[in-house]
Amino acid sequence: MAFTDEERELLREFVSDPDVPVFIVKPGKMPGMVGAAFARYSRSRGGFREVLLREFIREGVLDAVHADALIERILVEYGDDSVQELESAWLGLEGVSNLATKVVEDRRLSGPIEQSTRYVFYDERDAEGRYRYLREPTIMASRLGGRYEEVLDSIFTVYCGLIEPMKAYFEGRKPLETAEYDIRRDGHGKIAFTQCADEAERKVFRAVWKTDIRTKACDTIRILLPAATLTNVGVHANGRTFEHMIRHLLSHELPEMQALGARVKEALSTVIRRYVQRAEVSPWIIGAREAMRRFASQLVADSPTFTLGATLHEGKYSVIGETAAMLFPESEHSFQQLMDALARGGPVDEIRREYLGHRQNRRHHSGRALEFGSRWLFELVIDFGIFRDLHRHRMLTQQRQMLSTRLGYAPIPEELVEAGFEDRVRLCYDQSADLYEAIRTELGPVVAQYAVLFGFNLRALFGFSNREAQHLLELRTIPQGHKSYRRLCQDMYRQMLEHDPRVAQLCPFLDPNDYDWPRADAAAREAAKLEKLGGSQ
Repeated sequence: MAFTDEERELLREFVSDPDVPVFIVKPGKMPGMVGAAFARYSRSRGGFREVLLREFIREGVLDAVHADALIERILVEYGDDSVQELESAWLGLEGVSNLATKVVEDRRLSGPIEQSTRYVFYDERDAEGRYRYLREPTIMASRLGGRYEEVLDSIFTVYCGLIEPMKAYFEGRKPLETAEYDIRRDGHGKIAFTQCADEAERKVFRAVWKTDIRTKACDTIRILLPAATLTNVGVHANGRTFEHMIRHLLSHELPEMQALGARVKEALSTVIRRYVQRAEVSPWIIGAREAMRRFASQLVADSPTFTLGATLHEGKYSVIGETAAMLFPESEHSFQQLMDALARGGPVDEIRREYLGHRQNRRHHSGRALEFGSRWLFELVIDFGIFRDLHRHRMLTQQRQMLSTRLGYAPIPEELVEAGFEDRVRLCYDQSADLYEAIRTELGPVVAQYAVLFGFNLRALFGFSNREAQHLLELRTIPQGHKSYRRLCQDMYRQMLEHDPRVAQLCPFLDPNDYDWPRADAAAREAAKLEKLGGSQ
């Protein structure tokens, strides 16, 4: 179709070029309407720009009322699954608990960016002078409210009190005068501070050293942060993913998640209203969750068992394995214990009916247990802080159990022990465990999760293909990664090699080494790039 000069001028407001066959749509000019326009032109003889002129623009301006009605009709007539994926939004969530970020990120969002406990100290206070953690309303309204606040205040006081001493400790282990960084990036390797050519280089060197020290201190003391710690996360997703996320938030047991779901829906409705309008509380999600929790509590009489680190299971498909995966998130027992109990005559068919039978329409997709049967299946018992890092892998089939203090905590970092703070850390762990048990007894295990520190272990299942094994293991063994998840992934790789030596072909870039200062080289690279761009440190 040939456009008139007037039409070309009008189209330039909405697309990068009105004449060429490859062009960019400017979504900011037509919020919430791009997906509908693309869906409409999938059944039109003309192209996108013709559809835009013919159906979305009235008398030279975008007709928002007509477009909204058209979107609703398209969602009904054309099948919302594909149309919902054509509209997306950038969503900021601030002042939410770390527990809430996991519920949000469980929905396989594309690239969530969360405030990092590896780079940020959580020592700021709010306008009322209080430490920044969620005063969970159910807990605060109970007789344990005062104790909850007293314990978390005490732990935050220890955390904040360790910031400067641990920075001083690491400065002692790596003084500026003996540190070496590759700040020049000229192929000649690292240099010492005394080898800097001028004040500009010394300035970059000092900035890299300070970042190195700060990051090391952050990495070390983050084990003391509770799941209630408030943080920020930014996400980008399409309409279908957001609808799924909102539905799960609204159907959650915790007031924070329910309130967050309502706020997310309200915010997204300002840009993609039609794409999230069906998100509401789901009896299907609630019914399946309650049924699985009931079966899980009745099925295994033995006490929960666990093995720290990664345990490789047979990943091939079986009905018993898939049914155990259905129960796993609502259980405290190991995956093997659940499979053994089911194999001894557990109510497999009844469990499966309850897991699958509450769906009300085709958009209610069953949980990730149905993905069971991946090439590799690991049961992980790792601390919550490390899980947060690995949780970002979207291609994994991940299921986790609730946070708890009953699986113990990861070894206290040797740096804290050497610096003389082991007793303070153990006291924080003891306080957290006692508070968790008190809240669990009074209010149940779901809300008690807020009291759990990052250093306590949780149990999770990771299922993945060879392709994702390559991505996961090569990425998480790079030098700048956290040493705990680097060692975990190296161990997973060793177990996979024992199972199948051909795994060596998958991961030629896996790094088998250990590093004491993992962020040093990365900080040097960033500083060198900034210097070339004329940036300042």
